Amino acid sequence: MSGATMDPKVQIRRRLVRGGLIVVYAALIGFVFTFGKGHTIIIDNKDAEDGSVKAFESVTVSVDGQDPIDLQGGDRDMAKVRGQGHTVEITLQGGQKTQTRIRVPLTEDMLLLSLPKLAAGQQPAVIPFVPKDIAPPADEQVGNSNAFTSPTDPAASGPLDAPVAPAAPGAPAVPAAPKP
Repeated sequence: MSGATMDPKVQIRRRLVRGGLIVVYAALIGFVFTFGKGHTIIIDNKDAEDGSVKAFESVTVSVDGQDPIDLQGGDRDMAKVRGQGHTVEITLQGGQKTQTRIRVPLTEDMLLLSLPKLAAGQQPAVIPFVPKDIAPPADEQVGNSNAFTSPTDPAASGPLDAPVAPAAPGAPAVPAAPKP
């Protein structure tokens, strides 16, 4: 069929099949991205900053049926989960159990779950977790192994009255006596 024209019905059918495959692949990619995306939930058992709820003395938490996590007042731990919807089971000291369903935003990788707020029904119990920035070193040259220093340049090696580190011990000056 190299020189002959193809039947128009066959061409239309091929285009429809190819278009359908593209739609199926796009839907599969979206499904895997949404339900396969991993999140880290930091489980927090601390008093609320505004003082509205107090931390539990002792509590056991399980996220999506994972191994239970025991927390004391002021403790934090984490759970790694996949997908957007999760079941959090809280067990208090007296055996009272509470099960709550939470929803994790797709765009967030790390979230903070406040157990006291979740048990009290306060919102927001789940907030994005942003770690505090660590201050950079004061001197830009600290840790820079590419900086050139000369042993004769006092500016590069520091002040002249700086203490000098002791030299590494060398070979013994007197050789050991041979054994008879």
